[in-house]
Amino acid sequence: MRLWKIAVVFSIVGFLTGCQAPKKKPVVEEKEERPSAVTLVTPSEKTPETDTKKGKATPEEVAKAIKDEPIPPTKIAEGKVFVSPSEISEELAKVFQNIHFDFDKYDIRPDARPILNTIGKYLLDHPEIEVLIEGHCDERGTREYNLVLGEQRALSTRRYLVSLGVSPKRLHTVSYGEDKPLDTRSNEEAWAKNRRAEFKIAK
Repeated sequence: MRLWKIAVVFSIVGFLTGCQAPKKKPVVEEKEERPSAVTLVTPSEKTPETDTKKGKATPEEVAKAIKDEPIPPTKIAEGKVFVSPSEISEELAKVFQNIHFDFDKYDIRPDARPILNTIGKYLLDHPEIEVLIEGHCDERGTREYNLVLGEQRALSTRRYLVSLGVSPKRLHTVSYGEDKPLDTRSNEEAWAKNRRAEFKIAK
């Protein structure tokens, strides 16, 4: 009788422990699945969003600008009207000041760099703005020569802004040569004013 009772007790205990075991397994499996879900999100998936900013030049465009390689001029965007910064606000007029060039040259002068640095920073802070860069010359030389020189002045200005990180797609160029002088006199003071790059803003 005692052996029979002992056998019954062991069978009951075995039955009870067998019923409890399956209940613990799902809990263990849930804990193992959670870390795998977290590891699916990697930093590389977020890189395109953080690295690509609207209105900024690509690394390739900046590299070309720094090396002074030619950046093709863009056509003035169709359907856009470009106006003087002073027609929009006093703030824009202070930022987008004219820069000037030496006679028969189109390289950026030291006194123009602070102005272009200010313009570049403003454009990076306002990626919605598009700019038309006008190249101008004084009256000396043939009209055809001055149109080419004016284009080179506009392009060198654009190239400098691209080197600061501004997308060239936002920077349009045009040359007026000697056709739109600021000062119509024929002297050194007037010629110095007319050798310039002027900025217009798209409305």
